[in-house]
Amino acid sequence: MNTYLKHILVLLIFSVYFLGFSGNALAQGSTKDSLTSIITSINSFTEKHSIEKLYLQTDKPNYSAGDTLWFKAYLFEASYLKPSEKSGVLYVEIANDSNIVMKRIITPVSRGRSVGQITLNELEMPVGGYVLRAYTTWMRNFGDTHVFKKPFYIGNAKANDWLVNYTARVVRREGKDNMQLGIKLRQVDQSAIGLRELQIRLADDKRTWNRSNVETSTDGLLDLNVDLPEQLNTKRLNLFIRDQRKSAPKRTLLVPLTVNQPDRIDLQFMPEGGDLVAGILSRIAFKALNEDGTSAEVSGKIYSSKLLEVCPFDSSHKGMGSFDFRPEPRESYFAKMDLPGGKQKTYALPLVKITGISLRVDNPFVSDSCEITIRATPEVVAASKTYFLIGQARGVICFGSSFTLRQSVLKFKIPTSLFPTGIARFTLAGRDKIALSERIVFIEHADDLKISAILTKPCYSPRDSVSLQIKVSDKDGNPVHGSFSVAITDDNQVKTDSLSDYSILNQILLASDLKGTIEDPGYYMQHFRTAKVWHDLDHLLLTQGWSGFDWGENFKPYKNPQYAAEPTYLVKGKVTNAFNKPVSATGVNLLSHKPSFVRDTLTNAQGEFYFDELFPVNTAEFFIQTRNKKGKSFNVNIEVEEFVPPVFTASAHRLKPWYVNIDTSSLSQVDKKIELRKGSDKVTGNVLKVVVITGKKIIKGSKNLNGPGEADFTITKEELEKAGRTTLLDLLEKRVKGFRLKALKNGGFHYFIRDQEAHLIIDGIDSGPYGGGRTMEQFLRSYDAEEIAGIEVMTNRSAWYTFRFIDPKANPHNFAFIEVTTYGGAGPFLRKPVGTYVYRPLAFSMPGKFYCPKYKAESIPDMTDIRSTIFWEPDLITNKEGLGVLKFYAADNLGKYSIVIEGNDLNGNLGFKRGNIVIK
Repeated sequence: MNTYLKHILVLLIFSVYFLGFSGNALAQGSTKDSLTSIITSINSFTEKHSIEKLYLQTDKPNYSAGDTLWFKAYLFEASYLKPSEKSGVLYVEIANDSNIVMKRIITPVSRGRSVGQITLNELEMPVGGYVLRAYTTWMRNFGDTHVFKKPFYIGNAKANDWLVNYTARVVRREGKDNMQLGIKLRQVDQSAIGLRELQIRLADDKRTWNRSNVETSTDGLLDLNVDLPEQLNTKRLNLFIRDQRKSAPKRTLLVPLTVNQPDRIDLQFMPEGGDLVAGILSRIAFKALNEDGTSAEVSGKIYSSKLLEVCPFDSSHKGMGSFDFRPEPRESYFAKMDLPGGKQKTYALPLVKITGISLRVDNPFVSDSCEITIRATPEVVAASKTYFLIGQARGVICFGSSFTLRQSVLKFKIPTSLFPTGIARFTLAGRDKIALSERIVFIEHADDLKISAILTKPCYSPRDSVSLQIKVSDKDGNPVHGSFSVAITDDNQVKTDSLSDYSILNQILLASDLKGTIEDPGYYMQHFRTAKVWHDLDHLLLTQGWSGFDWGENFKPYKNPQYAAEPTYLVKGKVTNAFNKPVSATGVNLLSHKPSFVRDTLTNAQGEFYFDELFPVNTAEFFIQTRNKKGKSFNVNIEVEEFVPPVFTASAHRLKPWYVNIDTSSLSQVDKKIELRKGSDKVTGNVLKVVVITGKKIIKGSKNLNGPGEADFTITKEELEKAGRTTLLDLLEKRVKGFRLKALKNGGFHYFIRDQEAHLIIDGIDSGPYGGGRTMEQFLRSYDAEEIAGIEVMTNRSAWYTFRFIDPKANPHNFAFIEVTTYGGAGPFLRKPVGTYVYRPLAFSMPGKFYCPKYKAESIPDMTDIRSTIFWEPDLITNKEGLGVLKFYAADNLGKYSIVIEGNDLNGNLGFKRGNIVIK
């Protein structure tokens, strides 16, 4: 792939001096200098910003509670897709559907690769929807679009679980929106949840809007009619179903409600290149979205303001499509979309410009060139101005030309061989360097790496030894030396989907350069594309645009980025005196006990110091101390740059729980998983009786006013030790339901637990009122899990706390209290160490080894081995013959395994392969 970009200068000379334009002048004199200036500016901009692209392969798309998520990260520099050398530290985090980060780790990056794992502890991450995010510090300079994001679901299906099937529609009744819900409840075995008393609660992310007690019919059916208030956020609407039987285990089902009303479809029209120009044949792309952000298939007709029909339109795939028409001067247009029941809804098209110039790019299916058509109105042609046409790929100029426009239509072809596989961007600009029209297309050379998965037998038996040979070659059949990750999963338990799942190809070559979410990304990257898929891909590009910098940014003076790259694990800080002035040339020591080492350095003129290339460890604690010229400690302040986590935009996409509107094939898979677990339980020994632990969680040394163990919610010492390096604020946000920062009517902010005002008590001492510039948030951020012996939350049992710390006459139900017991027991204080600093950074998470059992030939399958991930190899290195071999043992159950192989070489080439293993 790199061969397309390394001869850029040669291609540019060809483009500028030898490409003819039907009688138009070639670049001459100052025009050539202007073109050279544009090319130089863009390439310089790309080089200085050196954007990174990131992809993570995980062992499977979804998980069960308590699983381990295994991943391999591929970090590329965007221009040539070679391993990035800019960043050596990768941040990986998991956020819940409320956008709260539940787990964050960092892993070392070497040669653009990193491997790791995250344990999905059920206490930290209960059943629900999550998003896996990954990024480098350098990537934070370029916004959310460059952060890798992958939604996934954590489930835990059991035989006695309930299934919920629902239908929802909204009708207008008596001037209000009324939701009509039809619900059917059944167990996994299909038996109806009949004559059951339930509490139904309808809520969005702000408040509960409706609560009622109901009873299902004998068939498990339930019909509800709920008036929807105008303030309701229908995009975050949830239905909570709670079993009211006192004799039954507590059960509450969360059902994210999707209410897609046809008359609220968002239909947008986007002219190719940017504008509709009068008298010029234009291609108009469109995209239709439901209220929940998913695509909506639409059809209708375009009309002029005189109600004359212009042309029809029909979506081709995922609510997208296009049509051609020639707008008239001083005319406006609108679309009528067909709705169910014969109704229609109108949408305005963009305004028509009287004069202008347009760029059209036709990129035919299976072709060696793109056809460029430039059209202009008579006024623009008469001006006889010079224009520039620039073709880029991955920020690098692959084509550039200038021309003087002397006729209304120009057509010419550009060889696709000038561009690498992936997104190519064409920009039409004037001499003032202002972009007039832009268009992106996809270039396909079918030059991805060819991967073969070769098995020694057509099928295997349970616990059989499996030998899998991986063979990798380039497009010409030459062997490839590279790094690959291999995931093998059981189809009975893991559902893989070639259309909906991302791969290294569709993420790096397509999705990373587009805005928004791509539905079924695998659909567009099929190797054996049809003409329809190719046209649907073009509609995607016409509607979801390009997420890079604006064209104008290329010509602005360079600014130092906000976030510096982290090529290595770094401790950085500053030494200041009592007057907050920097102290230069002073000694700074850094001591570590595990592993044991000592490092020293001197501060620079700005009082700054740093220690780099530190040994990556699982737990890190550094003692930093200043020394004067005589080698003694002295009275100065040390400030260390602590990691400030980024706050990313919450995902608009909500994952549907496995038990909601489940289809037949998914239910069959759930049944199989439950059956496998039952079989495993039967042979693992005597089944113990269920024991309910009713003992109280007691925090040693707690000053709880209610007495030992008398809290509504407790986080124990053992749980805090598992939490590791995390702040008290993070702990409360993750573990205490309803804990949030809320705006007050007087304009301030305070922390609440649901609707109760939260008060922080540390070692029996109230941490407020927060005078002297102190705030509750300062205390929450100051303490971390390693300093805390226990946390107790009082929401219902808060009377004694209200009596002592609040007005005794106040209603205790209005307040919640958080009792924190520290190991020091010294109560609330904010530390400002003098001359020393204890620094506990977020430590590296070192890669673990995936466990795969080994069996002897006479081993008999007994259903104790029901792995869902059969095998995971994050870093298979192929040799100079392009070969690599994996050996592992099959599990006990019969069926098929899915193989997913992804990776790259060191020259910008990517590869992806799916396969199967049959177990009989």
